[in-house]
Amino acid sequence: MAVFRVLMLTLAVIQAAIAGFTALVGLIADGGDLWSRLLLVLIHPLSAVGMILLVVVPRPASSVVIAIAGLLVVNVAADLTFALLIAGGTIRGDWWLPLMFSIIPAIGIVYALMLPRTARTVASIT
Repeated sequence: MAVFRVLMLTLAVIQAAIAGFTALVGLIADGGDLWSRLLLVLIHPLSAVGMILLVVVPRPASSVVIAIAGLLVVNVAADLTFALLIAGGTIRGDWWLPLMFSIIPAIGIVYALMLPRTARTVASIT
């Protein structure tokens, strides 16, 4: 789990940098509707911060883990929805771009789901 934790920290920092940059671009760029701006400016950065918290906090409360996992699920679902809408021609854009934004949060979901199990295992050993 220690290797996965280091990998997750690296990925979370990369996601935070990408989310921060796209949030800035999303605020000043023309085009896009309210939902796409909400995804770029709010959901992506909050998910990145949540992933960093999952890794940095030694033993996050299970309610925090569930809340962050839920936010990551919303992030991935929204990105997949936008990719499908773009691929279907409903929205203009590159369909593969939202898919790229969903890769790291999807890994974050796996990490979040593994946390409570790991915490119980460590607690039962000690």
